[in-house]
Amino acid sequence: MVFIKQSKFVVIFVTLLTAVLHASMPFADDKKSQEELIRMGVFPIVSGVALFKRFAPLKDHLEKELGRKIKLETARDFPTFVRRTADKKYDIVITAPHFSVLAADSGDYQIVARPKRNLVSLIVVAKSSKLTTLSQLVGKRIATPPAPALTTRSGKRYLAEEGLKQEQLPTYVAFKSHNAAYQSVLIKDTDAAIVSINAVNKALDKGIPLRTIGKVPPLPAMATLVSTKFSDQFALSVEKALVSMDTTDNGRAVLKKVGFPGYWSARLKDYEPVRPYKPKSANIGKKKK
Repeated sequence: MVFIKQSKFVVIFVTLLTAVLHASMPFADDKKSQEELIRMGVFPIVSGVALFKRFAPLKDHLEKELGRKIKLETARDFPTFVRRTADKKYDIVITAPHFSVLAADSGDYQIVARPKRNLVSLIVVAKSSKLTTLSQLVGKRIATPPAPALTTRSGKRYLAEEGLKQEQLPTYVAFKSHNAAYQSVLIKDTDAAIVSINAVNKALDKGIPLRTIGKVPPLPAMATLVSTKFSDQFALSVEKALVSMDTTDNGRAVLKKVGFPGYWSARLKDYEPVRPYKPKSANIGKKKK
């Protein structure tokens, strides 16, 4: 009888222990996920050193708001960053508008926010240039950022709509950056350049002799996306952390360092205007065999 009672006791004990362990497992899994490093990829709009200096304050702000450790990452060029995004290397992504559509369409990411300032590109010439209108660019050499850049693609489309196509098509010369593009104008390697308004304003602030002769219609600027491997609650937390930044002194100080006026909530539908510029795949830098 004693043996039977002991056996029953053992069974009851094991049953209770198993129940406790199962109950504690979700907590353990949740704790593990909370400790997991978040990888935040930022599109290589400037050199690596300049990019990390600019976006480090935003990373620090999100770490504080989300209570998660974040690692800031980028890539050496546009194609590499786009492919890494497609390979789901990043958990939070700040990327170019047309590449954000590619990422969101894949189902691997969801758009949560965008800057309160649109992407504006300008057509500029050297201040001493005799060119004053877009029609004078027929047959001229026009500098651009890298070919896959939205500024390049939307700028070419705009000039085509203005009549610069077919036999009047200019010669487009792609450079590694917006700065390199407008600098080619200054040394007369090209006649004009299509560059972002941010690059132009910084150049003008430094006294660099540029003059604007055209403006490309505005488009939504760089999007922030969150990997769909995370819960909707986490994505909402990232969205709220960004959208609320301009409501606090600390948030506004960070925005000033990053160079953004603030954030709006955003979804894929907000980026439909850039869909015509979406690449067919993430292999934008691979040459056809």
